[in-house]
Amino acid sequence: MTHQELMPFGGIVDQLRQFRDQRRTGTAFIVSDDNRMAQVHMDGGNIVMLLCRGQRGEEAVAAMRTMLRASVRFDDSYVAKQTGGTAAGVNLMDLLNDPAPLRAPARAGPQPTRPRPAPAAFAREDLLKLERMLAGHIGPMATIVCAEHASEAGDLRALVMALAADIPDKKQAADFRLEAGRALGLGAV
Repeated sequence: MTHQELMPFGGIVDQLRQFRDQRRTGTAFIVSDDNRMAQVHMDGGNIVMLLCRGQRGEEAVAAMRTMLRASVRFDDSYVAKQTGGTAAGVNLMDLLNDPAPLRAPARAGPQPTRPRPAPAAFAREDLLKLERMLAGHIGPMATIVCAEHASEAGDLRALVMALAADIPDKKQAADFRLEAGRALGLGAV
């Protein structure tokens, strides 16, 4: 397991490049200074899946690039099932290295914004149940992921859906939604 203190995003990319060069297999868990989380799943040094804020692949890269400072922990014991490699042959490492996503896109004028529901206050008991269930699917980062989504979700159903989106395997995500719905008395989620 490799762990480092907070570093600029470029340092995170350098660390991922080292993991690639070492042909590591496992998962790099990245946590930003504002508690956003990303997972970089590697197999023999190749990025086979990248998750950040409920996004996958190229969309996850864009979300990761907004992290200013972060820490990384590599867990050799947590290996996700490969889900077909990178989409359309895109090299995610190249996208992480590309400085272009750091520049904000030009805006033609005021952009409409969707109102977001106010975050709900969840019972600690419910959050602990969700953390335990989620840990069975994504490992020790479940506490951070749960806290991140709980600060944004409008209700328990939305929280369960957001957490399920961070589970790489679709069947496991569906199992999590079912289990969480039952445990929290929500029915089918």
